[in-house]
Amino acid sequence: MNPPTVVLAPGGPGLGGETLAGLPLPPGCRRLVGASDGGPGDDPFAHQGDRLLRLLDAADTEGPVVLVAHSAGVRSALHAAVRSPARVDAIVLIAAQLRDGTDHPELLERHLDALDGPLRETARRARATPPDRAPADDGELRELLIADLALTLPGLGPAQHAFLAACARSWNLHAVRAVLSGRVPEDDLTATARRIGAPVLVINGERDPWAGAPSARALAGAVPDGTARTVPGAGHVPWLDDPRTVGRLLGPLFRSLPGARRRARSERAGPTRTVEETAPT
Repeated sequence: MNPPTVVLAPGGPGLGGETLAGLPLPPGCRRLVGASDGGPGDDPFAHQGDRLLRLLDAADTEGPVVLVAHSAGVRSALHAAVRSPARVDAIVLIAAQLRDGTDHPELLERHLDALDGPLRETARRARATPPDRAPADDGELRELLIADLALTLPGLGPAQHAFLAACARSWNLHAVRAVLSGRVPEDDLTATARRIGAPVLVINGERDPWAGAPSARALAGAVPDGTARTVPGAGHVPWLDDPRTVGRLLGPLFRSLPGARRRARSERAGPTRTVEETAPT
């Protein structure tokens, strides 16, 4: 039996696949990355959704397929899953945000106070810059984006700094400018989520200001077969803060895949039983 194929949808929008390199997926998975790296004038979510569909169509039909999305990639992933339901066996949504605004705005202020040096001042400027006043210079815009993203991380250790560096290297600013300009239409993810037939696991960080437990519960509740899990103490990129817990949450879903169940039954007599491990809340 072929191993699972994981189709990855990075966030941003416009972030590259290297930002998901540290995601603790089970060993042996085949990884395909669908980023939203379109050009000026493109809708980054539509572009990413089309790319995800091409990857789903090209995935090995003999093995299970899991669609894994982070942050802004959730929107594209949900639409791709609706358009190609037969190609997706399960979906994982990480740092998924259903509603506008932030779940915990007070955390942004606390994280801002915890920063020091130039990063703190850049983060203050990012918070004070309205979308329609985004700087025209790409370097300056990238600095503001990285500083604002840093506010969603509970701490800045080596893993977090490496993630921010990967964002700085890979971020496609055409995608960001399309969103900031208001050219990208609003989207009701609730309506889209209700059309998903595959099992959906939503994993959000407890200390994610943008998308914490409230967003996870709301999105999972809109899916016919949805489960919400919160990683204690984690932020917008929960596998950086607690990779072991995120790995434990992913394990049961992968073991429950159709191909994994068939393989398990062929290896030993009798029915199999999956025991789900969850993070404490």
